[in-house]
Amino acid sequence: MIEEIHQFLLARGDGAEPADAEELLGCLFNDSGEDAEFGREFLEGLLAYDPRFEQVAPGRWQLATGSILDLPLDRAPLVIVDLESTGQRAEETSVTEIGAARLEGEQETGRFERLVNPGRPIPPYVAKLTGISDSMVADAPPLSKVIGDFVEFSRDAVLVAHNAAFDVALLDHASRAILGGPLCMPSLCTLKLARQLLPGLDKASLDALAAHFGLAKQSRHRAMADAEITAAVLKRFMRMLVERGINTVGGMIAAQDGDALTRRMRMGLPRRELESLPTGAGVFWLENEKGETLFVARSQRIRHQVAGYFIGAAHLSDRQIEMVSSAVHVGFRQTYSDVEAMLRESKELRRRKPLYNRADRHLPRGNFVKVALRGRYPRVLVGSRIAGDGALYLGPLRGKSFAEDAADLLARIYRLRTCPGRMEPDPQFEPCYLGPAGWCSSPCNDSVDANGYRRQVEELQRDLAGDGSAIRARVGKSEDSARDGAVLSRLLKLNKRRPWVVNSQSYLAALPGAPGALVVVVIVGGFCRLVTEIRSVEDLDAGLADSSIELMTSRRRVGPFEADASTIFAHWIRSPEADEGLVVALDDSRLGESMAEARDELMPVLESLG
Repeated sequence: MIEEIHQFLLARGDGAEPADAEELLGCLFNDSGEDAEFGREFLEGLLAYDPRFEQVAPGRWQLATGSILDLPLDRAPLVIVDLESTGQRAEETSVTEIGAARLEGEQETGRFERLVNPGRPIPPYVAKLTGISDSMVADAPPLSKVIGDFVEFSRDAVLVAHNAAFDVALLDHASRAILGGPLCMPSLCTLKLARQLLPGLDKASLDALAAHFGLAKQSRHRAMADAEITAAVLKRFMRMLVERGINTVGGMIAAQDGDALTRRMRMGLPRRELESLPTGAGVFWLENEKGETLFVARSQRIRHQVAGYFIGAAHLSDRQIEMVSSAVHVGFRQTYSDVEAMLRESKELRRRKPLYNRADRHLPRGNFVKVALRGRYPRVLVGSRIAGDGALYLGPLRGKSFAEDAADLLARIYRLRTCPGRMEPDPQFEPCYLGPAGWCSSPCNDSVDANGYRRQVEELQRDLAGDGSAIRARVGKSEDSARDGAVLSRLLKLNKRRPWVVNSQSYLAALPGAPGALVVVVIVGGFCRLVTEIRSVEDLDAGLADSSIELMTSRRRVGPFEADASTIFAHWIRSPEADEGLVVALDDSRLGESMAEARDELMPVLESLG
């Protein structure tokens, strides 16, 4: 896309007047737009980071003179950066540390190193990998207080990172959200450069490159240390490029993509469709010319995110560029709460089966203790999501280690197996240490029959549905009662807000919806049976009638969306966000009456809608 504009300006000649926004947008879109302000903003976002262009007046652009791309490599201003983060999804990732070194050619001229408070707990596995703990960043400034200093440190330089698609995109996102504009810097990815210059290398990780070049080992997974290794690798690459006759910054950047200055991005979306996208939250989907859905996602700012795919093409992976270049239509559905957005996204994903989404990436992350009830000898394990398999789920629980401790506790005190695989009892089989220790009834060697083992499972189900006193009594008798008691106390504390046995969950919830509307969700037996938007009592009654009590309580196979929605709801109902809506617990033993009572509780809310 940028190349079309570059060629257009080149064809105008050196003495031509600067081109206005509409002329340049005509190089990209096949249709004209009605929102001139959006057009100017789109163009500025697209061109501002590229040093080949300069804006001489609002909406008027020309080719820049004295571009950084023309500088020789021995005078190239480079900022090599590495980020440590909480490791979540791109839009949700929080930075914990920034480390950067500024070079002119191969000479270091400055450093930037800051711890950053991510505003959320650091996952244990990330803390273990990086050595950065919650206590270390407790008094550190947030990214909003750091990004301005980093941008100033990096001004008028090429931003370099190993796997720049992550680091540079995250910094650019922060710059746009906090400072109100893009980074406005060309970028270079040493991972991509390694694949071009060292095609015979099996791996192109920093460790592999350091080993290849014989660099001294340094502390890894801290930002400054990784930036130092990246800088050392880049110096080797610059020497290799000079040997191949590549002497300028522009040539080096071109080399990372196989001698193409930028990967070719095609704009297939009509301008008017982009202009019509809402600025608020919701779910959107991209479609190709065959009508196939390419991608589905939820977003807090739909127009910003979709436009960002084209504006930030330099930070996209090859797969993302392929996807976005194939898009000719964008559809959307606005939402008015986080849980509604997640439910709508899941529904569209299951209905549309997009070509580029990765499985289950849309689901909230968490852990459940799972008792796989199918088969004669159910086992206890830890799962990351609810599936429609009829299993017993307890959760969600925060932290996999806690979930594993809880699963181990319940398995031991109810003497249930945790071993994987299908159980085929054999009297001659020698059980593992759990059997002799009294922590498993050892169905593997036929020490207990299927009926007896099933009674153990039923005892677990019954006690989980209670107030916890029965489980506590069993824990008090265990050899490790202090440790087990601590795990159980944490479980029971979670249970105070709302029950954590997912299969015992039955609720009617009313969530904030569009103006004058509510989104009603009905959960029965842990599974989502209804998601509908209502504006009146008649809408509510029609929705409940369509999902009759018989259908809700039937043992029909749970579909993929119902299972996904159950995972989403299980996380949401334990969050403070659940207080923003009305949540009414339903009594499974008299579901019809309980549903009618919940309907009555909802009446004042419906009447307030007017």
